[in-house]
Amino acid sequence: MVRDKLQDKSYFDEAVGFYKESIAKDVEELKSGELTKVVKMRYCFGLVVHCMNLLNNTYSRGDKLDDIKPLLHDVLTFRKWQNDYANALPEQEQTERISWEEMREDYLERHLKWLSFAYCLDMGEEYYLKALKFIGNQGQDALFDKISVKLGDSGREVASGIQFKKRFGKLYKVIESSPEQRPSLANDYIESWYSLIGNPDYHLMNSDAYDGYWCWEIALVVKLFNIDDRAFINHPYYPKDLVYNNER
Repeated sequence: MVRDKLQDKSYFDEAVGFYKESIAKDVEELKSGELTKVVKMRYCFGLVVHCMNLLNNTYSRGDKLDDIKPLLHDVLTFRKWQNDYANALPEQEQTERISWEEMREDYLERHLKWLSFAYCLDMGEEYYLKALKFIGNQGQDALFDKISVKLGDSGREVASGIQFKKRFGKLYKVIESSPEQRPSLANDYIESWYSLIGNPDYHLMNSDAYDGYWCWEIALVVKLFNIDDRAFINHPYYPKDLVYNNER
């Protein structure tokens, strides 16, 4: 059964097919040996993005969660490739990696989604620590740092504040508050989530931009901090199947 309520299975079938084909083509291009290291690094960044989009669409389509797990291994592999190509750049080209690795709002959203899938699907601490190593940016954002510590990165430097207060201030408040306050604050966050991401209305566009409206980061925080989610368990943006690892 399709988890998403705004599109049908055929819509997601097409999206899934597109991303799988795009990933296969990009991997083949990387193997051709005709690209520079800088371009290969960028290709790998694109592969990670495609995999994350594929995670969205397969979840929205209603795929079994065990069938989604292999994608998480692909994400880690492609992120490692990106790091390897970046490390192989000559010293005078090392600045080329900055814009692909720095802490940006959209990158943070993607990192939290990645970790949400990984933690909720029990990929294990070794996986989390590898992912966090490749993501880097220690001591840059307190929200991400404190989540990382909770995931097992115990020696991580923790920033004194968060970078993206408008977007993630409410979520940071959840993890900074007392356990008894967290359920209410988590509910506030998911209620505000759609406006916080800019009221995108992708489902109304005549394009393939829509891949489901899911608040992945609250799933991670709820499970990681053991928050009572009864107040919002049936909220349309809450990916409860992921949180409870429910198969269809």
